Amino acid sequence: MAAGSNLDLSFIPAPAKPEVLTRRLGRGTVGIARVRCATDGLGPLDAPAIENAFLISHHLSHFHSDIRVDGKPVVKPRDIAGLTTIHDFRHDIACHIHTAFDTMTFHLPRVVLEAVFPDDGPEQFEDLDIEPSGCVADPTIAAVAAAMLPALAMPERISLLFLDHVSCALATHVAAVYGRLSTARTGGALAPWQERRAKEMIAARLDGEIRLAELAAECRLSVGHFARAFRQTTDTSPHQWLLQRRVEHAKTLMRDGGQTLADVALACGFADQSHFSRTFRRLTGVTPRAWRHRNAAAGATAHASARPADSLPV
Repeated sequence: MAAGSNLDLSFIPAPAKPEVLTRRLGRGTVGIARVRCATDGLGPLDAPAIENAFLISHHLSHFHSDIRVDGKPVVKPRDIAGLTTIHDFRHDIACHIHTAFDTMTFHLPRVVLEAVFPDDGPEQFEDLDIEPSGCVADPTIAAVAAAMLPALAMPERISLLFLDHVSCALATHVAAVYGRLSTARTGGALAPWQERRAKEMIAARLDGEIRLAELAAECRLSVGHFARAFRQTTDTSPHQWLLQRRVEHAKTLMRDGGQTLADVALACGFADQSHFSRTFRRLTGVTPRAWRHRNAAAGATAHASARPADSLPV
């Protein structure tokens, strides 16, 4: 995750920083902490980093705060003691705390929730179907938080097995109750989360410095299984999909008009301009120079709607 992780809760400027108990489950690390502030007027929290994770906050006391998600205010009940807020760190969250507070928090990366459903099962985890930073009344989360309170008072006595049990139980409950599920694809295709993750990784490395083994490991598949499943899912190989993304990125850069074709080629991961031109023409039917001339002549309005002949299938 390029923006880092909110696992340490360092964005909360409380006088006493919480000690986060961590446990690695599968490919993600769960964090558990009690966050308290005995004085009023803590003020605004530092904006948490964008991250593909959720923060489950169970409120042990009532407190007054203002929360905005992506610039929009979140409506909360008059008394939130005993309720739970689920924050989605993929959104821009701004919080201003006015009074003292006492909260149990559980940091759950998305990959932990995905692992609840096995790859060969009938259903796959898609996302949490929640109102970001909204409050819910959840007796199970309340019970998990209550079970953790005595352990957090004496962290040196915490059994790793107990921590594993609590973390797995919470992740299973959250994924099952609030998760939006999809029917797993059959016939060897990638699951939706596998396809999404593989494409994200390829798009982030247009220079091609990524191996099939890395993609397969992220999708929890063998290299051979991953290559076959990727082709069945996308009707193309990972390498060809990479070339398509390079060409799409090149179009974006050429629309700006501020770079030479040689610069565009290097920025998109091609070895040189000649390699760029050959690949571009093979996939679009025109040379980069001709494509740039055509789009420049069409004007800025034409850029918003690419011609069908020039567009590439995703």
